[in-house]
Amino acid sequence: MSLRAQGQAPNVTYSGPITITQGGTYTGNFKSTNSRVPCILIQTTQPVIIENCILAGAGDLILANAGGYNLTVRNNRGYGLQQSLDNERHGRFLEVNGARSVTIENNYFEHTTGIAIYQWSGDGSASQTLKVRRNVAKNMDGRYRNGGGTFCNFLGLNQVKALSNVEVAWNQIINEPNNSLVEDNINFYNSGGTAGSPMSVHDNYVQGAYPFPATDTKFTGTGMIVDGDGTSQQGYLDATQNQFVSTCNSAMNIAGGHHVRYTQNRMVTSGLLPNGTKLNATYCGIAVFNFYQQAQFGNHLVDNNTMGMVKWGANNPFPNRNDNGDYGFPIHTNTQHLPNPITLQTEQDEWTRWNNKLKANGITIGTGTNTNGGSGSGTPANAAPTVSLTSPATSSVATGTVLNLTATAADADGSVAKVEFFNGATKLGEDTSAPYELSYTAATVGTLTLSARATDNAGATANSGTATVTVTSSTVIITPPTAGSFYRAININGPAITLDGNAWQASNGASGVQIIGTPFANQNVTLNPATDATRASMIRSSVYGNTTGAAITVPNGAYQVYFYVWEDNNAETFNLLVEGQTVRSGYNSGSAGKWEKVGPFTANVTDGTLNMSTSGGTANLSGVEIWAGSATAPTNAAPTVSLTSPGTSSVPVGTVLNLTATAADADGSVAKVEFFNGATKLGEDTSAPYQLSYTAASAGTLTLSARATDNAGAAASSASVTVTVTTATTPTAASFYRAININGPAITLDGNAWQASNGASGVQVIGTPFANQGVTLNPATDATRASMIRSSVYGNTTGVNISSVPNGTYQVYLYVWEDNNAETFNILLEGQTVRSGYNSGSAGKWEKVGPFTANVTDGTLNMSTSGGTANLSGVEVWKAATGTATSTQARTGVGSSTAKVGSVSAYPSPMTNELSIELNQAQTETMRVAILNQSGAVMQNSEVAFEKGLSKDKLNVSNLPAGNYFLRFTSGSLTGKSIQISK
Repeated sequence: MSLRAQGQAPNVTYSGPITITQGGTYTGNFKSTNSRVPCILIQTTQPVIIENCILAGAGDLILANAGGYNLTVRNNRGYGLQQSLDNERHGRFLEVNGARSVTIENNYFEHTTGIAIYQWSGDGSASQTLKVRRNVAKNMDGRYRNGGGTFCNFLGLNQVKALSNVEVAWNQIINEPNNSLVEDNINFYNSGGTAGSPMSVHDNYVQGAYPFPATDTKFTGTGMIVDGDGTSQQGYLDATQNQFVSTCNSAMNIAGGHHVRYTQNRMVTSGLLPNGTKLNATYCGIAVFNFYQQAQFGNHLVDNNTMGMVKWGANNPFPNRNDNGDYGFPIHTNTQHLPNPITLQTEQDEWTRWNNKLKANGITIGTGTNTNGGSGSGTPANAAPTVSLTSPATSSVATGTVLNLTATAADADGSVAKVEFFNGATKLGEDTSAPYELSYTAATVGTLTLSARATDNAGATANSGTATVTVTSSTVIITPPTAGSFYRAININGPAITLDGNAWQASNGASGVQIIGTPFANQNVTLNPATDATRASMIRSSVYGNTTGAAITVPNGAYQVYFYVWEDNNAETFNLLVEGQTVRSGYNSGSAGKWEKVGPFTANVTDGTLNMSTSGGTANLSGVEIWAGSATAPTNAAPTVSLTSPGTSSVPVGTVLNLTATAADADGSVAKVEFFNGATKLGEDTSAPYQLSYTAASAGTLTLSARATDNAGAAASSASVTVTVTTATTPTAASFYRAININGPAITLDGNAWQASNGASGVQVIGTPFANQGVTLNPATDATRASMIRSSVYGNTTGVNISSVPNGTYQVYLYVWEDNNAETFNILLEGQTVRSGYNSGSAGKWEKVGPFTANVTDGTLNMSTSGGTANLSGVEVWKAATGTATSTQARTGVGSSTAKVGSVSAYPSPMTNELSIELNQAQTETMRVAILNQSGAVMQNSEVAFEKGLSKDKLNVSNLPAGNYFLRFTSGSLTGKSIQISK
C-alpha cells in the first residue's frame, strides 16, 4: 500500500544537520534526509535552548540520548520527511534519555513519532522536572515507507520516575484517519511523580487514534494510558479536564501503577470517520485493568468524567455505546453519560469547546500563529521576523561623527527581505542583505532615537528596541590623540592648507613623501556630513585604486595615524593598513558623498619610513594626518584558536580527515591558521572557515593541532588531538563479492580479482570516461591501484549499477579521486545519500570511501554520485554475513560462554538485568548499539567502545519488559548486523 506525501516542510533555506557540543541558545533551519542522522544532535550536559527553528528530517529532528540534559525546546516547527530506509519509523520530534530538566513549549510538529523521554530518575526537587505545554502536533506517524509500521506517541515516558512539578498541559494533538499511525497519544510507562507532587496532565485536546487503514478491526491505542510491568515506580498521576475525541479502542486506560486519578475529562467518539464510514476498532471510554498483575496496583480514582463512546453492537448505558470499560474494576463514580446519538456533530462540538476554552483562558498554542485549522490542519501562518539593533553602543558623539548602525535579524519560517533604520519616525535608509548595516552622520546637535525594523519575505514586520544618542557641538571632527603632538599632514592631490590650526603640506613636492594611486577630483559631490570649505576641497581631491597609500620618511618611534577617505559614487569595501598590518578590515565606504576621518591607529616605525595604505576594493584616499607619540596604544593581544575536528580517535589508513578550527582576534584580525601533525606543518587556510583535508596515509599516531597568527604577527596554538591510524581492514563478517575497475582492465587488488567494466556481465557505468596517469597521487600507493584510480569516469552524476545481485545485505566501497580542483558532491547507495557534502580535495587526492551498507531487494545494486563533478574510479562490493546469533543456553545470570556467529555474540538469552556482548575486533572503534522491539521501535540506545581483538562489554537492560528484541549495530564496522535476543 503506497503512502501519501510526507510532511510539507516550508520552502526555506536549510542548513545541514548540526551537533551541539556546548551550552547556549541555538536558532536556525536544519534539514536531514538520512533516517539515521538527526537534524540536531545534542552532546553536552550544559544548558541548551533550541528556539525559533524549522526542522525537516527523515529521522529524529532533535536527539539527546547520552544523559544529563538541561534542555529547553520552544517555538520550533518540525516536519517529518520521507524515510531514507525501508522498515524505519519516522523520527522523533524530540528524544531525551536521562535528563535533568526538560521544557518543551509552543512547538508545532507533524508526521513525526512525537516526544520520547527515557530513563530519568529525579531527585524530587523543583529543579528536576518536565514541562510539556502549549504544543500542537499533527499526524503522529509510525508508518514505514514500504508499508506497515510501528506504533508511536505524541508523548511517551518510559522509566521516568520521582519527578516533581511535572506538567503536561494545553497541548493539541490531531491525527487524521489514513494519514497517521499512533498507539497511545499520551503514554506513561513505568513512570510517575511523587506522593506530594503527582504528575499533572490537564487541559489537553487529543483527536484521533486509528489503525491503518482506519477501517481495520484491530487497534491497541488510546488517547492516554498509564501502563508498565511494575519493574519500577509508576503512579502518582492526575489527569483532569482533558478532551479525547474519536479514539479507537479506549479514550483513557489505567493498565498499571497506583494512585492514578482521572477526573473531569471528556471522551467523545461517534464511531464514524469524517466521511461517515463506520469505525470498527472502537471499544470504551475508560478501562481500568491490572494487565501485569502488579501487587501495588490500586488506590485509583475515576470520577466525574463525561463520556459518549460509540461501540457498534454494545449497550452500555445506551444502544451502540460502551462508556465504561468492563475489566473487573468498577471504580467509576459520577460519570456523566452524553445522550444518544453521538454523531460527527457531537465531535465537532468538542472542537468548538476546545477553541472557546483556549480563548477564554488566553492561551496561545503552537508557535503563536494559526495552528487551529479545523480537523487539525495545523499549518502555521507566517511568523513575524525578529530584529535587534546591535550598534551604535555609544551614548554621546560630536557633530560630524559617522555612526555605523548595525542590526541582526532572522525569520524562523522564511527569510528577511530588508532591514530599515530609523531616527524616530524618519527613515535613514535600509539594507537588504546581512550583515544589516547603515552609515549615518550625526550632522546637527540634538538627540537621536535610533531603531531598526525588519520585514520578512511574506511582508510581516517587527521593530527593535531604541538606542538614544546625544549629539553635542564640536569645532573639530575628531578629538586629537590624548598623548603626542602634531607631526605632519599630507593633502593628497591638493595644495598646502591649514586645518584645525595645523599646517598641511601638498603631496606634490613634499620631502620624503611617496603617494600610491591615481589622482582624481570631483568638487561637485555633496559631502555627508557637511564640513568647512577647506576640508571639503581637500576631501574631494584624492587618489583612487585597489591599492592606495602614502610612504613618509620619519624618525624611528611611535606615531598615531588618521586616514581621510571618501566615496564619490558607489560603495566599496576595503582594508586599511599601517606598517603592512591591517588595522581596519572590511571598511565600507558608503554611498556617494560619505567621508570619514578614520583612526587613530598606532604605528611603531623602526626603518625610518611610515607606511599607510589600503587594499581590496577601490578606495579614495584624500589625506593622512600623523601625530607623534603613542602613550595610549594598547599591546597587541594574541589570537585564540581551537581545533574543532576531527572528533574521531581512530581511523583506518587512507581516511581523509577534515581538519577544522575556529580562530578569533580581539584587537585585529586573523591572518592565517596553520594545521600541524606534531611539528610537521600540513597546510594552512587564510580565511574562515579554517579548514584542511588531510589523508591518514600510514599507520601510526597523529598529534594534530592548529596555530593562528594575527595581523600583527602574534600567534597562538590550540590543544592537540590524537588520532590513531590503523591498518586498513576488510569489512567484518563479510566476504568479497565483486569489484569493478571503471574505465580500466581486469586487475588483482589486495588479493581479489577485479573485473574490467567494459563487457562485465550486468554492469552499467554512468559518466564520461577519462584518464590522467600523470597526476601524483596523495597518498602514494602501489602501481596497480594508482593506475586504476587515475582511469575513471567523471560528471555531475556518475555511478555503477550491478544487476543479477542476490537479494541481501552488502558492504560497498567507492574509489574517488581529484585530478585538478576540489569539488563537493554526494555519494548515494540504493538511491539514498550515505555521504553528503564530500570534498574531493586538491589534485591527486584519492580515497577508498566506505564501507556503506546496502540492502538489496530488487536484484540490482545501485551506486552513484550527485552534485559537483566527481571522478569515480572503482567500486568494491562485499557480501555481509547472513542470519542472527542467539545463545543456546538459558540462564538466570550473566554467563561466560558464548554462541558466536561471525565476530559478535550476545548472552545470556533470555537476558536478565545485564546483556553481555563479545566481539572479535580487527580494530578499536566505538559503535552505537540499539535494542529494538519486535515492531522495530528503539527501546534503548548505547555508545560502546570495543578494543581491538577479543573485546567484551555489558549493557544494562533492567528497564526492558519481557519480550523478544533485536540487538542492532547502527555504526562502526558491524553496521546493519542484527542479533535476536529475548527476555
